[in-house]
Amino acid sequence: MAKPNGDEHPMLGEGRGRLRGRAAVITGANSGIGRATARLFAREGANVLCCDIQETMTPRVDELIINEGGEATFLNVNVTAAGGPEEMVQTAIARYGGVDILYNNAGGGIRKQAHEFTDEEWNFIMDLNLNAIQRSVRAVIPHFLEKESGNIVSTASTFGLLASGNYPAYCATKAAVISLTRQMALDYGPRGIRVNCICPGATETPRFRGHPPVPSLQAATPEQRKRMADSNKALLRMARPEEMAYGVLFLASDEASFVTGHALVVDGGQTIAV
Repeated sequence: MAKPNGDEHPMLGEGRGRLRGRAAVITGANSGIGRATARLFAREGANVLCCDIQETMTPRVDELIINEGGEATFLNVNVTAAGGPEEMVQTAIARYGGVDILYNNAGGGIRKQAHEFTDEEWNFIMDLNLNAIQRSVRAVIPHFLEKESGNIVSTASTFGLLASGNYPAYCATKAAVISLTRQMALDYGPRGIRVNCICPGATETPRFRGHPPVPSLQAATPEQRKRMADSNKALLRMARPEEMAYGVLFLASDEASFVTGHALVVDGGQTIAV
């Protein structure tokens, strides 16, 4: 992926201390939206536990953050594996004394029609996009309940609001993330815990498409990028990962202190017209 002006995320600005002193756990943190968000959170003062199954992007995100003067730790972890989410939370508590923000960002999809999926493929997407969120929430909620505060943000998609051809498992799981977000906001709001999600439109990121569940990074072709850019009907371009990161930052910060159960659409106009 090109690095305009020599910077991987040229739209990131200087931090304002909006997350100073807080500890954040981010899944899918070494590429795409997760990578930009980890970097932004660190600029805003957060201690960031960067969780990912792949380390192929260089410099690795924690190294990138540390080189900029931030605080980050990398954890190679599979959020779909038994014990993975618990390891994330325990590592953050041991390293940073607690967790304040959980950003569920890991995800992926397989392009084919519903009748073409094997059970293994279908269950892989369900585990990665939906079940891993529930398991991560289950791991962190006791900590949040004990201190009666916490913030959960998940990556959904505009495809949780719309349909996309040959993408049934992805669309189904992203719609479920939106509904789960709303439901958990009701359950945990009275205990001081906010739960939100972001719905990105087409974004210029590497693609995680590993199945069987091993990591791979696949860049979109020029034709695919043009089609995705055209889908963002008002701005007619793909988003930068850092533009999504700022949406996540808003939801995770005190600036959104009265926002919960919300699906924040950041899509360049994709959902405003047929």
